[in-house]
Amino acid sequence: MKKALAFLAAALFAVAATADEGMWMPQQIPQLAPELQKMGIKFDPNKLADLTGDPLGAVISLGGCSASFVSPDGLVVTNHHCGFGALQYNSTPQRDLITNGFLAKTREEELPAGPGQRVFVTTKMEDVTNRVIGNLSPKLSDAEREKAIQRNGKLLVEECEKPGGVRCRVASFFEGAQWLRTTQMEIRDVRLVYAPPFGIGDFGGETDNWMWPRHTGDWSFLRAYVGKDGKPADYSKDNVPYHPQHILKVATSGVKPGDMVIVAGYPGRTFRYRTAAEVKSMKEFTYPTIIRYATDLNTILREQGKSNKTVEIANASRIKGNDNVLKNYQGTLSGFQKFGIIAQRQKREADLAAYIAAHPDAKKYAGVLDTMNALQQRIASTRQRDMVLTWMERSSPMFTQAMTIYRLSIERPKKDLDRRAGYQERDWPRLAEGTVRAQKSIEPASDRAGLRYFLVEASKLPADQRIMPLDAAVQKAGGVEPFLDQLYANTKIAELSQRKAMQSETTAQLAARHDAMLDLAAAITPLDLQIENRDEEIAGAMSRVRPLYFEALRTSSGRLLYPDANGTLRMTFGTVKGYAPRDGVYYTPLTTLNGILQKNTYSGEFDAPKNEIQAIESNKTAGYADPQLGTVAVNFLSTVDTTGGNSGSPTLNANGELCGLLFDGTYESLGNDFIVDPEITRSIQVDSMYMLWVMDAVDGAHNLLQEMGITPKF
Repeated sequence: MKKALAFLAAALFAVAATADEGMWMPQQIPQLAPELQKMGIKFDPNKLADLTGDPLGAVISLGGCSASFVSPDGLVVTNHHCGFGALQYNSTPQRDLITNGFLAKTREEELPAGPGQRVFVTTKMEDVTNRVIGNLSPKLSDAEREKAIQRNGKLLVEECEKPGGVRCRVASFFEGAQWLRTTQMEIRDVRLVYAPPFGIGDFGGETDNWMWPRHTGDWSFLRAYVGKDGKPADYSKDNVPYHPQHILKVATSGVKPGDMVIVAGYPGRTFRYRTAAEVKSMKEFTYPTIIRYATDLNTILREQGKSNKTVEIANASRIKGNDNVLKNYQGTLSGFQKFGIIAQRQKREADLAAYIAAHPDAKKYAGVLDTMNALQQRIASTRQRDMVLTWMERSSPMFTQAMTIYRLSIERPKKDLDRRAGYQERDWPRLAEGTVRAQKSIEPASDRAGLRYFLVEASKLPADQRIMPLDAAVQKAGGVEPFLDQLYANTKIAELSQRKAMQSETTAQLAARHDAMLDLAAAITPLDLQIENRDEEIAGAMSRVRPLYFEALRTSSGRLLYPDANGTLRMTFGTVKGYAPRDGVYYTPLTTLNGILQKNTYSGEFDAPKNEIQAIESNKTAGYADPQLGTVAVNFLSTVDTTGGNSGSPTLNANGELCGLLFDGTYESLGNDFIVDPEITRSIQVDSMYMLWVMDAVDGAHNLLQEMGITPKF
């Protein structure tokens, strides 16, 4: 263990040639201070290592997106697409907030963001490596080792959450060499405050998604509420706004090319230390299959909602999510080719093999890669079946609910530490909230149409990867259509009251219902458990070798190897800068209101609100226009290193002021989850000046401007 900690210290203290690449842990910031000072930071960079200080104390997670506090009364700013679920939850055909937007002029008008919506405020990160893996016996089998790691993590979480009001997590860093426990205040009463109309918040739609030049107003505002005692509480009209210790000041002047910017947030996953074999499987199977499934499922969902507004609203969130994944993965596939990602990994591994052969003290790394490749092959052997199973649930919110309810009935009788993560007692309130929230997305005809597609996909699986219980059920019914007829005619899963009752029932009670959807879940669950057991065994084996592989890469390269993103708080640094996507073309780093006029068609994806167009045409921009641009900046590019989960991350200028919100990457950058090319990797931010201008001159959100300390000009 001492050797492992010494290795980590070396990784933390290595100095990078440039800070543009890397999603840095707060603990690493002091070692980057000289580089950040060269880049032009105008406050003490060591402040960025303080989780509870200024500015990091204002940066929060929404559990999938990032956000920040911008007023003393708990006002939260994030992306429009991060607040989309709250818009959908509160929308009806008669009150379509998705299309028309929403603005609460008073606190009383603010709407519940929906069951399960959270604000997480990180308050502590601590090293728990020794308590997770420090005392594991080498005699444990791979499966036993993984169960021991999971159990140790659960014990640490249980200990951390005992006082109440917090959510804790134990996560691995540096490919499992280090484990940190994160403590977050969990605010449960979150309300929708403001979101611009869809024609601003999603201007350009899927045509412009991941593309530059961009002109999207991707922001929305929420508010965090707590009990009168200042502690987290469930929704109540008696609750009061949360008063954060730190807030971000919103910049009232825009960025310029060459300006330094800082992004703080919660990036999801990157794969920069995956092996060539793992990356090859993603390129050849995972990404193409997901692209096909997301495309086909969205075609089905759009067709279902074509002439029915209620159905359209029910399917909106799923369509939006699938579209985002679809374009991301299409761009990533292009990145595999453009960046030569597989060839790069193969070269890295060849260089590593040569290093091991030439250095006697590196012999301990010999064979590590072979072991990892063999484990990867075990996963790949059933990848078609496993993918179909995953998408069967994704295609059908009703089946998802049935699987969750049935699995909960299996886990509930166990001791809490023996329950699977996600089904422990700490998770029961969120499962109940998910049951309620799912009602807005359950639409039986769409559900059936999506599930039908994946039943057909299951019928195409090779003989050695069949989903046997599904085959038996379909055959017994006489085919896919008769099976679906019986499934949807004999289930009450679509009824919220019935699902609520089911959640507290035993496995025997669920079986006694003879509910067709629950019976299908019961038939499929043994296979799910079999896959989970296999995956645990593989994870246990990987936990022995992945840290060694990472150590070998760091030792052989002699350069800084930051940990892959894993949903924990990170920072990335860069400059406002354009790029050349192809020969003879250069993209400038800022777009303006002029581009909205050029793109606007008053229909479809480019349908800006008429009052916005009138404000632009009448040059109603005083106080917000950039003198050099002659108009208001809309979006800007920067060289910061980001990925999914960074959506909504505050972008800070050199003074630490919020100058923008990160919401996307460029299409040419997709692939940067695997490799970073500083010449072309760019992230897209909405400029704070555009946000403020729309709030003032277009939507009249003067109450919110004043709350943020900004005097309206119109």
